[in-house]
Amino acid sequence: MALHSSSVDASVQASQPSVRPEKFLLFAVGKLNLALPIALVVKILPHSPAHGSGLSATGLVNLENRSVTMVDLYRRFFGVSQPPTASTKRYFILTKNRSGEEFCLLVNNAPTLLDVLPQQIRQLPDSYRQNDTLQSASHVMVVEEKSEKLTVFLLDPDLLL
Repeated sequence: MALHSSSVDASVQASQPSVRPEKFLLFAVGKLNLALPIALVVKILPHSPAHGSGLSATGLVNLENRSVTMVDLYRRFFGVSQPPTASTKRYFILTKNRSGEEFCLLVNNAPTLLDVLPQQIRQLPDSYRQNDTLQSASHVMVVEEKSEKLTVFLLDPDLLL
């Protein structure tokens, strides 16, 4: 199976000749560290109620006088809703796919900005993507955050909807 050509791939490939770091939005979902290229992030918004059947990881939210699709990443990757805790403050990451459709990702903690050098980014093997719940990840990065080495999966917005 050929890898999907996407805006994430283009962003990563375009950055390869450069030694300047690229900016990514880093966030955790369960024990997974995930990221999006900052160029694909529209904005971060506080959580608001989502509407839908509750049978899937997608819902509908009303943001700024429009309705957009919401993807609950915890439910998408683990098959269950994350139990809320008193200390959890939820956010929406408003992003867009290659066709320009905006949608939001539900995350349970505030994301952070991360600079990553091109040599830290590696394409995920097809075999891993086909056999893991992270089929929507295109690349992996090994970064140091707060004196800790993290493996961060780079999401491809075109594969999330």
